[in-house]
Amino acid sequence: MPNENRTLIALVVVLVFAMVSYIAFLNPALGIALGVGVAVATLVWLLLQGQGQGR
Repeated sequence: MPNENRTLIALVVVLVFAMVSYIAFLNPALGIALGVGVAVATLVWLLLQGQGQGR
């Protein structure tokens, strides 16, 4: 994976973490729900990436 892609992925992760943390600070229930949703989406993305490399 090129360094540009890794930098972009790191930037997106930091921004999503910051947004979810801010929302959790304002509304804890919504923040927890968003955090779980982001975690599940990340897990699915990683699993799909792993399947694509196996071929």
